Amino acid sequence: MDWAGELTMRFSNQSRRGSVLAVLIVVLVLMGLVVAGTIRPLRDEASLTTMRVETVRAFYAAESGSIVIIQGYLGQVPMPVEGTQIALNDQTVVFTQIPELGGVAVVHGLSGDSVRRIELELQ
Repeated sequence: MDWAGELTMRFSNQSRRGSVLAVLIVVLVLMGLVVAGTIRPLRDEASLTTMRVETVRAFYAAESGSIVIIQGYLGQVPMPVEGTQIALNDQTVVFTQIPELGGVAVVHGLSGDSVRRIELELQ
């Protein structure tokens, strides 16, 4: 084999290696995009689940406050003062509006960023 044929073969092998490397890089980039595309929805789903849990906890806190108001209205416990807050673990009950004799009582339950409101009409 002469030197020209050997030189052509050498360039051919280097060219083949270079194209394999280019294909490998493209495949790795595509796999990275696929992985990144699947992680974002999972992160969004996790934050949505957290928000739903906080909303349910806020509702239960407001419901607990409404039970206190009902018991206070029936004379079983002292009626809470308007603006009073009760901390229940990581949740808070706020007695926003307490009527004197009858009317609408308003209780807010808070948990994280979630707020739930319950209105009770006392007669």
